[in-house]
Amino acid sequence: MSTASHSGRHLNRLAKAKSPYLLQHAENPVDWYEWGQEAFEKAKRENKPIFLSVGYSACHWCHVLAHESFEDEVTAKIMNEHYVNIKVDREERPDVDRLYMTFLQATSGGGGWPMSVWLTPDLHPFFAGTYFPPGNFRQILMKLAELWENDRGRLIASGKQIIQALRESTDVQQIAPEHNIDIKPLASEVFERLQKRFDSTHGGFDRAPKFPSPAQTTNFLARYAALTLSDPNASEVDKKNARAARDMAVFTMVKIYNGGIRDVVGGGFSRYSVDERWHVPHCELFAHAVLSYDEAQLLASSLELYQLLPETSRDKKTLELMAKDIVSYVARDLRSPEGGFYSAEDADSLPSNDSTVKKEGAFYVWTAKQLDELFGADAELFKYHFGVKREGNCDPSHDIQGELKGQNVLFTAHTPEETAEKFGKSVEDVENTLQANLKTLREYRDKHRPRPHLDDKILACWNGLMISGLSRTYEVLNADQEIASRALGLAEASAAFVRKYLYDEKSGELRRSYREGQGPTGQADDYAFFIQGLLDLYEASAKEEYLTWAIRLQEKQDELFYDPEGGGYFASAPDEHILIRMKDAQDGAEPSAVSITLSNLQRLAHFAEDRHAAYNEKAKSVLGSNGQLLTRAPYALASMVGAAMSADKGYMQFIHTGKSSDSPFLKAIRAVFIPNRVLVHLDPANPPRELAKVNGSLRSLVEEVESKGAPARENVRICENFTCGLPIEDVDELKKRLPPVPDA
Repeated sequence: MSTASHSGRHLNRLAKAKSPYLLQHAENPVDWYEWGQEAFEKAKRENKPIFLSVGYSACHWCHVLAHESFEDEVTAKIMNEHYVNIKVDREERPDVDRLYMTFLQATSGGGGWPMSVWLTPDLHPFFAGTYFPPGNFRQILMKLAELWENDRGRLIASGKQIIQALRESTDVQQIAPEHNIDIKPLASEVFERLQKRFDSTHGGFDRAPKFPSPAQTTNFLARYAALTLSDPNASEVDKKNARAARDMAVFTMVKIYNGGIRDVVGGGFSRYSVDERWHVPHCELFAHAVLSYDEAQLLASSLELYQLLPETSRDKKTLELMAKDIVSYVARDLRSPEGGFYSAEDADSLPSNDSTVKKEGAFYVWTAKQLDELFGADAELFKYHFGVKREGNCDPSHDIQGELKGQNVLFTAHTPEETAEKFGKSVEDVENTLQANLKTLREYRDKHRPRPHLDDKILACWNGLMISGLSRTYEVLNADQEIASRALGLAEASAAFVRKYLYDEKSGELRRSYREGQGPTGQADDYAFFIQGLLDLYEASAKEEYLTWAIRLQEKQDELFYDPEGGGYFASAPDEHILIRMKDAQDGAEPSAVSITLSNLQRLAHFAEDRHAAYNEKAKSVLGSNGQLLTRAPYALASMVGAAMSADKGYMQFIHTGKSSDSPFLKAIRAVFIPNRVLVHLDPANPPRELAKVNGSLRSLVEEVESKGAPARENVRICENFTCGLPIEDVDELKKRLPPVPDA
């Protein structure tokens, strides 16, 4: 189908799509379909194979493949003649992506995007790859079309066998669940593996290219450190390892903050660095694609590690700056007017307002000459501090096409103290000069350079992650009232957006995405990440409505995704066109949905303690159904191990009775990173009656307040193993009961 727009351009049916990624292909001569019944029926009716192309809007090589092949009339003619062509945004349909990526990885040993998969009309895969150069791509299209014409039966049989093999390999019902899993040795194994892979020079846990990957690294290390250092029975060796875990994570985060992976001018962090120093966000591609889930996870990780450092630590200030940088960036550039957070900003953009050809990294890089002209006498100081070179600071080996010759990616090459000494100035003068220079660059960039393409769809799952990070910002950085109140306001606005646009009050179900209307049905990560966000927002805001909503959403997640026969949770929503409902427990760029679900269930068992048996039963089924992978490769499930460590240690339920959000009791509790913490709020003037219906400890306190009136003094009760201690009415006494902040 081809239609003409008002401007005379020929558009395919993707012009009616909502996904920005699909809309980027609306002018292709390829006769694209969205994933759905129309395409499937056409393939069966015409007995054609399906070409499935999966990507996302901020994917550079997706753009390259589109430009080289999908915009090419000759290639498009081959595709249209021999195939039914389907385009999928992996962020909208992670279930489609997950199934066929599993096939790609199983058959090729690797994976990535763009993902190109050839399917039978029954959706069985028989060939797959990623990016193909244009000549090679046409050869593959013709060869597979020839095979379909001459040896169709073999391809159909192969597709059926592949699906059956994938089903057997992922069918957890055929794997006996393991119970009574000992978490401590698994946690030690994850730590030891990260310690062996740690780059003690540049930070990070792998060779180049380097990804921050908090779900697989720093988030686990923060929990390992906090829970071990607060354990009175931990050995000196254990405590030494815990400090090492913290220090590896902190060192990595500081290196990331000071590297070119951060946009020094405007804030925000790119997905990865091509080099080992976190300097260049892939200079050849300049994949400075900024995704909201990266920002959210880095925000949460920086705050947790901030809490694990003593006040004397210089790195503590860096982590605070990192958190504030992220909050400022997402509030300014990734937030919709209605309060939801967009998905991503692209890597490619026009170098100037009068340019017609996009270039990788054009928005972010600078020449020494440009800086000289903008800063005058301050230019040498600025260039020294941020590592600017006359010839450019991108390694030519990473700039094959030569587009970045003479260009510079700004990074913190020297500390303010080093820069001050070099130029004979005070540190304060240097910092003031640099801030003024950066403001000048921001204004220049905003005026003269078009911003990169914005993927403005809003995902429930990533908004959940952002709500968590912002809620923790409010708790941890409460000494800065401006940033704290701003963060809480952003978190509440995001929750309100989801409630208004992505939630069905009647059915209790979430939709996955919103852009000019609702997108597909919610997946497991939408429920898991958003429930986590609501729990964190409740603890920060003390508003009961967020917790009661989280409880209801967990009921819906259990209804839609829990597997009562095999245990654990499916990752995909029920869908007749998804041939295998998979259970994916391994962490990737994001934590696995089931690992976050495990944490949510454990927390809910204490928030809604009357239901603790049911929550704990499901939590145990998560561990049991993943027991074999946990015991064989715990490092692949670092988020799950981290969550299980909290339950193994035992949760501490804090019930705060008082009204003030500025309470010294709350400040004391929030000053320490306690992964196994549950914070319950009781305002005597407005008792949480709905929550009291499912929390016996709270119910008795509410009844006492209502019968006797408000307590004489603000207090905190600490409950462990569903047994509460006496009220603590002295802040210093409370601090004695809290885990100490570790020393340097």
